Amino acid sequence: MKNNSISTRIFSVSMVLLLILTCLIGCKNNSTGPAESSGEEENTNADDALVDENGYKLDSLPSMNFEKDEVNILCWNSEQPEFETEFGGNVIENSIWERNMTVEERLGVLLNFEETPGDVNNTGNYRDKVLNAWSTGDYWDIVAAHTRTTAICANQGLLKNLNGINGSYLDFDEPWWSDGAIDATKVGNAFFICTGDISTNLVQMTYCLYFNADLVKNLGLESPYNLVKDDAWTLEALMNMIKDTYVDQNGSETVDDGDRIGLVGAYYAWPALLHGCGVPLTTKNEAGNYVIHSDLKGTKADSLMTTFETLVEMNNARINASISGFTAGNVLFFITESGAGMNKLSEAGFEYGCVPLPKYDTQQAQYYSTVRQPASFYGIMSNVPDERLEEVTATLECLASEGYRQTTPVIFDECMKYLRATSQEMSDMLELIRDTAWFDLARIYSYETRYLCDAPGYVLIDNESYGTTWAGYINGKLSTVEEKLDELNTTLQWLATQN
Repeated sequence: MKNNSISTRIFSVSMVLLLILTCLIGCKNNSTGPAESSGEEENTNADDALVDENGYKLDSLPSMNFEKDEVNILCWNSEQPEFETEFGGNVIENSIWERNMTVEERLGVLLNFEETPGDVNNTGNYRDKVLNAWSTGDYWDIVAAHTRTTAICANQGLLKNLNGINGSYLDFDEPWWSDGAIDATKVGNAFFICTGDISTNLVQMTYCLYFNADLVKNLGLESPYNLVKDDAWTLEALMNMIKDTYVDQNGSETVDDGDRIGLVGAYYAWPALLHGCGVPLTTKNEAGNYVIHSDLKGTKADSLMTTFETLVEMNNARINASISGFTAGNVLFFITESGAGMNKLSEAGFEYGCVPLPKYDTQQAQYYSTVRQPASFYGIMSNVPDERLEEVTATLECLASEGYRQTTPVIFDECMKYLRATSQEMSDMLELIRDTAWFDLARIYSYETRYLCDAPGYVLIDNESYGTTWAGYINGKLSTVEEKLDELNTTLQWLATQN
């Protein structure tokens, strides 16, 4: 919080040299050049002066010196390291440390991170901490937390309209900001939270399908990679691969991790398959209001959910199973996050690969790779004084810009694509998955929309509070969600006029 003191920082030249040596030893430079995190093509005609030695775009921040002033950031207990790290850890932690040091040196600021629980189980705790500060006139310059948590703060008027700050240094046209996240939450020209390369968690939280390449070969199935290359990776192709896969291998007469199963994933991961088939949760109507998408309420989603329900009933798919069945070599496909999923596969004794979530059919123009909510979203508290906004917006822009050049290349290009990918084909798939990242208002403002984003998964596990069938949920529960969505529209539209 403003005016809190922080410890004196001492860094030696030897540590910097060690950082450089660690990166050179631990990771390989990407010879293909940087990949845009927003999925847009790099401007190959850019002036050489606007890119660094590795070809990454530079920001347009002027030379600044805020004389070691503190920028106070309320952060959260993120699933993967993102905020303050010590030097000497793994290469990802070192890249975060280096990013922070670069921002401090460029702007003449001191980054003061204060961590508090702000995950999905602590949304209220984090909101209350921000609200209590706001109600007494105190503030953190920047807040960053779980997607749901920052959305709650935005909906309760605790965050500024990031597109309405006079003299702001934030440039949301730059590649280090996610256009998809902004478009998914914008009301008119106003939006209150943002993400992109500033979040190291975002890079790792895009849903995909991991597959057991050895099992694919043993079952005589076509390579999923070839199906993607031939533009034939569709839901029908996936269904054909996993039908009749169930085998009670351990003779337990119950479905468990010892059995061979075609498709496994947590209840909150299963809706990603629905979205991959081009079924959004929400859309904007002609008046600019967010409404439930007609496909979610219509025959397309109903048909898909019936297909999924049949898979579960036939034991060819399993909901809420752990990853242990996959790492034991018994599961053909596993729904999980592209980057974070890699951390769970260290025990796999077989060749694995990954592909995007399948398209609905070959007529679908692109893949949709759902972003899981533990990605961090950032905002600026609404009561930060105007005289601080030059420094605060410059810091937020610099963190994102340096993340684009320093943390994302280490996490994505060097570690995910090079160190952990099992083949060049898998590296190509990781890039495709990232470039088709998909956001939806109801996944971000999930609390305010009665957890609509989780409803398909809850139905599949037969949660009676949601309805035992998808049709039952649509006919019995969705009207309440629509009422809540109307309330959210009203609130965000009003807040958009306030700052």
